[in-house]
Amino acid sequence: MKSKKIFILFCIWTCFIWANSLLPATQSSELSGGLTYQLYHFLHLPIDFELFHTFIRKCAHFCEYAVLGGLALLSFGYRKRGLGISILVACLDETLQLFIEGRSGQISDVLIDSTGIICGFFIAFFFMKKLFHQD
Repeated sequence: MKSKKIFILFCIWTCFIWANSLLPATQSSELSGGLTYQLYHFLHLPIDFELFHTFIRKCAHFCEYAVLGGLALLSFGYRKRGLGISILVACLDETLQLFIEGRSGQISDVLIDSTGIICGFFIAFFFMKKLFHQD
């Protein structure tokens, strides 16, 4: 493990993700729906609001797991273990949602989350490479 402080951030971020998954569907939808509604009207989009809301929610999945992927690289280094643990977090997240009122675990969300993890991992990799191996 590279850094205990970064690992603690990795754990805190995992708890943040899981805390959001513990919200019942109505509460989760209200939380994201309010922000999405404001953005939707600000942008004057000519698409259905529900479609836009779904898009924003999936982008949020991707982004929160991209952060987790970056933290995994910083915590575990370049080993595959960090990616594996992060993908396990995504699988457990979707499994957890099976037990929450109105929520459901989605394989598609695990795929979105895993894609975010991999992108975050590589973004952090290239950032660290650029930062420490300047020509």
